[in-house]
Amino acid sequence: MPEESYDTLFTSDFSQWVRADVAQQDELVARKQTVTTAKGPVEYATIGKGPVVLAIHGGPGGYDQGILLFEWLARAGFTVLAPSRPGYLGTPVSSGKSPAEQADLYAALLDTLGIDNVALVFGSAGGASGYEFAIRYPKRVTALVAADAVVSQYLMPANAGPVVQALFLSGPGEQLISYFSKHFPKQTLHEFLQQESLLRPEQIDRQVEASLKDPDQMRLLLRFARSMSEYSLRKAGVDNDMEGLASISDLPVEKILCPALIIHGTHDSDVLFYHGVYARENIPNAENVWVREGSHLCLWISPQSHDVQARIIAFLTLHK
Repeated sequence: MPEESYDTLFTSDFSQWVRADVAQQDELVARKQTVTTAKGPVEYATIGKGPVVLAIHGGPGGYDQGILLFEWLARAGFTVLAPSRPGYLGTPVSSGKSPAEQADLYAALLDTLGIDNVALVFGSAGGASGYEFAIRYPKRVTALVAADAVVSQYLMPANAGPVVQALFLSGPGEQLISYFSKHFPKQTLHEFLQQESLLRPEQIDRQVEASLKDPDQMRLLLRFARSMSEYSLRKAGVDNDMEGLASISDLPVEKILCPALIIHGTHDSDVLFYHGVYARENIPNAENVWVREGSHLCLWISPQSHDVQARIIAFLTLHK
């Protein structure tokens, strides 16, 4: 449960609360390093102590998204290892364009760092390379958690018109989102849910009001916005994802041998519910959590987010 209450968070000094979290974000993202592997350079960061969880970000994103959005796993007793996928921040596209090549890059990173095996957590556009890693390196994966993750062909959502792309896929747009998340969180959250879900207006309003009372969800909203900022440093990765994911077909996830937990929002408008259902039905003995009225962000921002995160921690603890 959140430590702060709605009253102390939003009727005292919200700006001060934001500054405190931004300072914590600064400490986390300052941990980045770059190594040269057999497959090319990789930027990454680690936080926490314990069994290693390889956190594969979506798009836009980078290593910062991995550590900012999965810090709660570090607090639960795991080491979060978060690389920047090729084309994002400090990892060049040449280190691996296709999902399979990116999976090989993750293996090379583990070799370089002297890590034998990991659990996987991944979501969104990072899903294809995450599933490929589990397929190609079964002995190195103890368990996987997929959250609203791509497992088949991915195309730009139908509701992502020119205005939406200008907001979410441009430098000025991301600067605007970053500013609004710090000063107008209600409006920012409403915009996120409107673009990342199939929810009706009244359903969005209910979720926004509930999330505004939860400091953990508001903290993650700030961190989502930050992990998409400096878009010029992430554009090559987004472009590579959009080109590569449009050409893949259903991945052969029936070859995955490790325990798997599939999480998906039933109202995700970005990575449609089909992706979660396909993974659940084809990975042997996979478990699932379908988040009712869940958006693309349901693991972090939804009325069920705390319960889903607790389920993930229990799952990874059981299979570490």
